[in-house]
Amino acid sequence: MKNTYILGVNLYIDPSAALIVNGSVESYCEEERLNRIKHSIGKYPILSIKYCLNDFGITMDDVDSIAINWDIESYSNGEMEKFYNLLSKQYPKIDKKTIKWQKSKISERSWLSYNNFHYKSLSSELNFKTMPPIMAYPHHLVHAHHSYKQSGFDEALCITVDGSGDKDCTVLWKCNKENIDRIYTLQIPHSLGWLYSAITEYLGFESYDGEYKVMGMASYGEYNRDIEENLKKIIDISEDGIGYSVDPHYIHYGSHSYSSRFTDNMVDLLGVPPRKPFEEINNFHNNLAYGIQNIAEEVITRIVEWGVEHSGIKNICIGGGVGLNVKINSKIRQLNNVDKLFANPLCSDSGAAIGSALYCSEYKYKMAAKIYNNIYFGPEFSNSEIQSYLDTIKVKYTLVTNIFYDTALMISKGMVIGWFQGRMEGGPRALGNRSILADPRVMESRDKVNSIVKFREMWRPFCPSIIYEDLHNYICEPEHSPYMVEAFIANNNMKKSAPAVVHVDGTARIQTVSESENIAYYRLLSEFKKITGVPILLNTSFNVKGEPVVCTPKDAIRTFFSSGLDVLVLGDYIIKKQ
Repeated sequence: MKNTYILGVNLYIDPSAALIVNGSVESYCEEERLNRIKHSIGKYPILSIKYCLNDFGITMDDVDSIAINWDIESYSNGEMEKFYNLLSKQYPKIDKKTIKWQKSKISERSWLSYNNFHYKSLSSELNFKTMPPIMAYPHHLVHAHHSYKQSGFDEALCITVDGSGDKDCTVLWKCNKENIDRIYTLQIPHSLGWLYSAITEYLGFESYDGEYKVMGMASYGEYNRDIEENLKKIIDISEDGIGYSVDPHYIHYGSHSYSSRFTDNMVDLLGVPPRKPFEEINNFHNNLAYGIQNIAEEVITRIVEWGVEHSGIKNICIGGGVGLNVKINSKIRQLNNVDKLFANPLCSDSGAAIGSALYCSEYKYKMAAKIYNNIYFGPEFSNSEIQSYLDTIKVKYTLVTNIFYDTALMISKGMVIGWFQGRMEGGPRALGNRSILADPRVMESRDKVNSIVKFREMWRPFCPSIIYEDLHNYICEPEHSPYMVEAFIANNNMKKSAPAVVHVDGTARIQTVSESENIAYYRLLSEFKKITGVPILLNTSFNVKGEPVVCTPKDAIRTFFSSGLDVLVLGDYIIKKQ
């Protein structure tokens, strides 16, 4: 039987590509990992496309369809234009920049523009006879289908939350094997994602990059009535008592003296100038982070609780960029009327390259989306390839017979390790193939990694990778969590044994590691446990501040020699600084 090849392509922010073969994810990569431009906003993911095709040994002429995660039909037939016009009537103070943004979306997402753009971008780098047809699907439906199909649940509610996708900002879906139906919808301008990004920039970080910093900061803040009341003038419970409403005059509609993400109205309301990136963080900043995180948790859990009561379904899936907020995910799991939770590790738009291709596979080609057991879909390099590169650049190395014992021993002695193994993981979390590793037993490890390796804020938390079989000894109410998408309460044993990976609020964003999911990383953790008695490692992404996670041996070498890493492990090779 002939294989069916579907190429999923995500554009704009975090562009990426995925190859789906007969319903199975075979390759996936974010463009930033290959071109080394963080987030690669506006770049066409041609390098990622080339990687996916080359990885499976096919060409564009073999591809049956290109799948896209936007409802191009609604932009082409006038539906989105009518929607935007309605917003202008509803909010007469809408500003010129917003109108320009709306017009640009209508123009660039028409069928004619989209086909021309993809053809031009692909044909400039690849040879093919005929471009495959483009199949375009509604943005939030792609998120929902992707998360539900990967959950393994027979039926579930799926909540998708992001900045915006076509008209939608937040949607609750009822999912079963036959249908995925929306049961509650919040549309532009009522965007929790946009508001969270606005507060992110207000606090001196970059939107679509620093939201996780705000989430970490929230644990250092506390309830402040003035901040809470002001935030509720921006976002409050909607009239139906289920969702929320956002006043866009604080985000988009108005003058922007400080940022394109929030208006001067927000500055006047909060009464404190926005923080500049180099300024110290004070109590107001921590309390503002606490306030927006608390409201985000409240509004999402309220919608989920309504959905469970309305439908009787107690399994929950999460999709869309806000699904990377581990504290929201944890709040949902802790709800009394929720039985099971699946937070998609590739829930953001970059992962929608996979999502759109899986949707196309199922609904166009009748090939069901297969569940992936891990997300190691990126490039890998053999020992011979690694050695050839090291010889070329004349770097001294040692080839060892038991890389797991040797590395575990170095970590136990206080060394910080750059760990490079197997296929690169997808998504924003390091999952043991492109990781920086350190000893979790001493707080100095956390401070050392923050200050001389990652060059980042000292208050930022790190994540523990932990052997799955030992999880119950360290976490209250443990659950298998292989993707670092939830925070769990650390018990006293973990606080004592691995203090460097417990956040100030007493939680840990864990990665459980099993032998079946990542045997190399599991063996490393097992060796560290034999040496120290602790089956945990401090794990963070292998990159320095402002750069993408490393992809190739070249990236790893450059990062190693430009940071305070003690040792670099590439495959079975150890490199130490002279």
